[in-house]
Amino acid sequence: MRFFRFLARELILHGVVFAVVGTIVLSALYLLSIGAPTEAYWDAAQSFLLFISGKTNTNVIGFTSGQIIAAGAIQTLPLALISLIFIILISLICSAHAVTSRYMAIHFSEKASEKAEGVWSFIASFLAAVPLFVGFWVAYVLFGNGVPLFFIAFVTVILGGLSWDATNFLKTDMLSQVNQTHAIVFSTLGRNLGRFFPLPGTYSGYLFQSTLPRYIPYLAGKVPAIIGSVTIAEIAYSFPGLGSNLIDALVQTNTDLLVTSVFVLLCINAVVSFLVKTILFLIYPRVYEKAI
Repeated sequence: MRFFRFLARELILHGVVFAVVGTIVLSALYLLSIGAPTEAYWDAAQSFLLFISGKTNTNVIGFTSGQIIAAGAIQTLPLALISLIFIILISLICSAHAVTSRYMAIHFSEKASEKAEGVWSFIASFLAAVPLFVGFWVAYVLFGNGVPLFFIAFVTVILGGLSWDATNFLKTDMLSQVNQTHAIVFSTLGRNLGRFFPLPGTYSGYLFQSTLPRYIPYLAGKVPAIIGSVTIAEIAYSFPGLGSNLIDALVQTNTDLLVTSVFVLLCINAVVSFLVKTILFLIYPRVYEKAI
């Protein structure tokens, strides 16, 4: 029964309903902002229904339903997933180093690692403050038009502040446990510290395991920001993804293309969020019900 409640909430409410209602609201706001006539709202609604049914008129929006969905599936979705993986890896590595450095400073008076961690934190804060277009320009200088997806995702999460924010969240939570009884008891077992990655059975891995029920909901809440940053990257490099479609729609005042692109973009947002929440549900079903 709990599994069916999960599917109903995430697939129907946070999936289908979120995408449909979000598309209607955003499209209506766009039409309102450009002062569109009343009949434009009906035309947009008609185009949306045609798109959902797979009968999009290519003469109207310039793309078939399959082409727009492919733009999201081939470019936007992989870029979003790669960005999410980078955020997770960076936050895990930095947080593991931070808590083990704190441990060494408290128990062995070794301040060097903690000072180094402070330097890395400063560098990360500085990079998070650098505008995205600077990183995209550097990537273009290095690779030209053939910029790899993984490099674009890396630049997006580093300069967009996404990895910095995730690291601060995870690091703060894990550091708050260092002086707690359960962490002190675990540290007496003589386990490996896990300085560079919170592997299972290590000290940092133990702290991460305690933080996981809070970290996964945090990642789910960051999915819209990841999708938004990925869309900016697509626009900057003129990728044939949903970001380019949205710009084309805005420049050409193509309401039909805008409506369909927004819908697919919201669907991708829902898919990535669903994957993250599924992990939370499978590992901590009771925590899922409290956190969502």
